[in-house]
Parts: sequence; structure tokens; C-alpha cells
Amino acid sequence: MSKRVLLSGATGLIGGELMLLLAARGVYSTAVVRAADSNQARTRLLERLQKSVLWKPEFADMVSAEAGDVIEPNFGLSTAVLQSADVILHSAASTSFKPGAGVYPINIKAAEHFSVILKNLAPSQRGFFVGTAAVTTEPRGVITEDMPFAGYANDYIRSKRDAETLLRAGGSPFVSLRPGIVLSRGIDDAKLARNMLWSIPVMAELGDVPLDPLARLDFAPVDFIAGAFAEMLLKDTLAHDCYHVSTGEDSMTFKALADELTATMPGIGKLVMRGRDYVPTPKFARQRWMFDALQPYLPFLTADAVFSNARLRAEIGAAAVAPAPVSYLGELLGTFSLSDAVRQMYTP
Repeated sequence: MSKRVLLSGATGLIGGELMLLLAARGVYSTAVVRAADSNQARTRLLERLQKSVLWKPEFADMVSAEAGDVIEPNFGLSTAVLQSADVILHSAASTSFKPGAGVYPINIKAAEHFSVILKNLAPSQRGFFVGTAAVTTEPRGVITEDMPFAGYANDYIRSKRDAETLLRAGGSPFVSLRPGIVLSRGIDDAKLARNMLWSIPVMAELGDVPLDPLARLDFAPVDFIAGAFAEMLLKDTLAHDCYHVSTGEDSMTFKALADELTATMPGIGKLVMRGRDYVPTPKFARQRWMFDALQPYLPFLTADAVFSNARLRAEIGAAAVAPAPVSYLGELLGTFSLSDAVRQMYTP
């Protein structure tokens, strides 16, 4: 019997792609969407799904939407809706890196309500929470899921750490899925594409940057992340309650990435990696402007953290192997200009 999935965050980056991949497998899913009513909720959902290269018109029959809000009790849903799902995934989150954006209280309030939902699940139902692998970025090197939270934390990272702690303290079983850096391959939407990818042309333009050429960066395209999520949601049993969904030990060094991108992005040849402790001294206003734009991202770019996906590989095998960056990074970087990059990075 096919599972039914209920999820928050379907109008966002990962959730929308997940619904499409579930539909491709013949799995029905329902999205919790902020809207005045169910008609508006469905309209918003379809607008998001149709921005993806994965979209097919026949998928419209496999997806539905319920008007709700994750900062409301039970996400604003009826008991009947909550009971109709075999799997409930809480993926929605405020993801801004901008200080003072109100990220922390929103994400914690949503976690508090999800904790209640988890407590009321029937034995046959399962709950999943989408965190972030960046809750732990120290020590440098390979990070495993059982390591304590450590490393740099902005409001978003703090909210994810505290939300997961809150949910564990609630005592109800759930599985935490922690993606690494997610890139928006295959989605025609500038807002959803806003991520650390924008930093590459900015750093190339700056020239000297505080990066270690031998440090690694753990990132993957959203279709891979969503595909791994789908595999995990549809499994009947899992060995652990926390998984990195990442490129993991296959992550490339900055030097290797720069070498791979030389053919498709000649400007990257201007990039000089001076080490993570290097402090640039921009000479011109344009340089200062671009360096300021990098600031919210540098702690993650310089962390040299690789999020082990050994657990994920043990669960889903080849589906846990991320595609090689050379197969998609050049194309993604070609979709925006330097001015686009700086503008987007100023609204992280």
C-alpha cells in the first residue's frame, strides 16, 4: 500500500522538489501552505512546482494543498488531515542569514507545534524533521551525526540546533534529516536560487580571499537532496534517528573546484586563496561592498567541514551518491551575472 506524505515547506527549495519526486513514484502528498483557503493554497503550491524542470502536468493529480501555518497549533490543520498521512515531514523554516530577520522565534514556534504533532501520532505514523548539517561545523574535517553541536552559529543555525533539542526533549520518536549546502539546480526562481553559490563570482572578482585551497565544501543540488529525502521517507524502517543528507566524504577541495570551473568560468582564474585567517583590505568602495556581501557566508565557506553520509549510504545505497559538481556547477553559475550575485548576497 502506497504511503501518503504530509509536509510543510513545499513552496520552498527542497519541499517542492520532494513533492515532484514523490509524484513521479506514484506517491500522493499534501502540502501545508500559508493561504486564506484551500484554493489559494493549491494555487501557491502549483506556482512553485511549475518552476521546476521536474514538473509534469500529470503530477497535478498527485499533489494537494491545505491552508495552514506552521506557527499555529497543529500547523493550522484539522485532526482529520493530520491523521490521513502515513508520514509527516516538517521542512518549513525561515532561512534568512540576515541579523534581526526574526528567524529564531519563527522556527522555534514551529518546532514547538511540531512537537505536539509528534506526540499525537498514531503508532503507524512517522515524523521527520529537516534540520541542517551546519549545526556542527567543528572540529574541522569529517563531522558525524553523533557529534555535539559546535562551531559558528547565526540566528538560523541557532534555531535549528534549539529546535532539534526541543523535539528530542519532547520524547516522541522522529528522524532528523540534515542536509548540507543545497544548490537550486533545475528551478527557475531567483529567490529560491539564493544560496552560497552566489559567493563564487563575487570571490573571483575580489581576487584575494580568505579560503584554504585544500579545505572542502560540502554541497549538493536540490534534486539529489530531495531524492534522498524521498528514499528515506518511503523506507519502512531506519537504523538511526539522525542522518546527514550530503555529498559527504566525496566533497571536493576549493582548489579542485576552481580547477573544474576554469573552462566554464574563466574569471575564476583571478581567485587567489590566501588561507582562512587572511584578512582582506579592500582598496576601493566596490571591493568593500562585495566583501561586506560575503560576510554572512564566510563562516560556512571557511569551516572545512565535511558531513559524513555513511549512515545515508547504508540506508539507500547508490541514491546517496551525489552528482559530480562539474556536471552542473558551470551551468548554474552561467545563469546570473556578478551584479546579480552581489544583489542577492546582500539579501541573505
